Amino acid sequence: MTETPSKLEPPLALLTGRGRHLDDETLLHLMTVLFTGREEGSAELSRTLFTRFGSLAAVLSASNRELEGITNMGTHMAPMIRLLQEAALRYNRARLPPEDVLDSEQKLLDYLTARLARENIEQFRILFLNEKNSLIADEAQARGTVNHTPVYPREVARRAVEVGANALVLVHNHPSGDPTPSEADLQMTMQVQAALDVVGVTIADHFIIGNGRHTSFRRSNLL
Repeated sequence: MTETPSKLEPPLALLTGRGRHLDDETLLHLMTVLFTGREEGSAELSRTLFTRFGSLAAVLSASNRELEGITNMGTHMAPMIRLLQEAALRYNRARLPPEDVLDSEQKLLDYLTARLARENIEQFRILFLNEKNSLIADEAQARGTVNHTPVYPREVARRAVEVGANALVLVHNHPSGDPTPSEADLQMTMQVQAALDVVGVTIADHFIIGNGRHTSFRRSNLL
């Protein structure tokens, strides 16, 4: 009789490709054991992390300052969390279509969500695309406060010319979790497009990333 995933030992579930059946708290416990190299204290640390952040994704997205505030972290846990976060980002970026990143909106959103969904301050990023909508570069342009990021349209246009972009995907997050565009978001987008018009570059889309939700300006007829 085949053993069900729920009855498998967690390490065996991971090795047999059924790790998706493990809950976040169990995965956090496995992480703490592997990263600290000891069973003693790992259960308490994983419970602390789960209680503080609420999910595995939130732990991976936690700032260094937030992680430093957790007792019994040891010297290896925080660097390994940063390593896992970077690996997840690179995995999602590698899944983007090589010819046209706009060809699979879901994969693009997976990548942008991994980048920004759980950031606790606003960030403004730009994806620079060539004439085939292939990704030339993905760059953070600004970091702001919990509800505002300063954006300088002329700097955006200058950078687009520097990298030889034909189109841009603008993206920023709303730490509140609500991806509804504000009036400031709409005005900023118009100002950036006006600056790009001068150099012959278009905005392919502007995404606002919330918590489990997003807004596409293109789909919402805001471009």
